[in-house]
Amino acid sequence: MIIQYMTQVKENPKLKGFVNRGFSLDKIKQLEKEFNQGIEFPKAFREFLFLAGDFNNFGFDDIDGIKELQEYAQEDLKKTKQKVDKPFFAFHVYDGLYSVILLDEINEDPKVYMIDPFEALEGSTLVSIPKGGFKENYTFTELVNESIRRVKNNIPF
Repeated sequence: MIIQYMTQVKENPKLKGFVNRGFSLDKIKQLEKEFNQGIEFPKAFREFLFLAGDFNNFGFDDIDGIKELQEYAQEDLKKTKQKVDKPFFAFHVYDGLYSVILLDEINEDPKVYMIDPFEALEGSTLVSIPKGGFKENYTFTELVNESIRRVKNNIPF
């Protein structure tokens, strides 16, 4: 696979003693078939999966695996009786807050969104653009690059 977006991931396969592990193209195609009706994920996300989808060294926590993370997100939505109207794929979770890409966007480097099923119970927006420590409107590549920069410089997330 030619790496166009995830150059920082490619250039930093090992950080703080942790080594990235990616998925094979066959595994990526299986995930696309299962979670995106066989339609290819956005290019930047495919590159991430290829280089670091099984384990990454820059702070994305996928619990027991990225496939299981999709199940946990769906379970939390079901528990809270929330529904996301667009297809999504979660790549990180922290305290019930899921970082996702929306699969119906056509950009090769998609925007990053947050899904917070439990806060939505209290009247908050279910799907939102991240705010706070990171800038708003991050593309997936920008978020990955910022995460790598923070790990390399010992900056908390």
